[in-house]
Amino acid sequence: MSERQQLEILGKRWSLIWVPNLRGNLGRTDHDLLRIELELGYPEDRTIATLLHEALEAINRELVLDLDHDTIERLESGWFAFFKAQGIDLRPLIREPGE
Repeated sequence: MSERQQLEILGKRWSLIWVPNLRGNLGRTDHDLLRIELELGYPEDRTIATLLHEALEAINRELVLDLDHDTIERLESGWFAFFKAQGIDLRPLIREPGE
């Protein structure tokens, strides 16, 4: 495992961790350790969307929104499409180790 950077979500510092094999998942959120794990080696757009999804999972829990997983997936794809249409470059969030 390799730590890449810190992200701030609702005033808390979350570690972004790159993992070679998440056993079928592209990402995972650990609320107790305040870390988001992303699997290495996926295309840029898929990794950005996964990071958005995991950030939404963190926000959902922190704000006690009680959103189900399907709703979070729909929000992820909506936000991703919105950011992309606006030309907002989210690539700096997902630079892998060594870049």
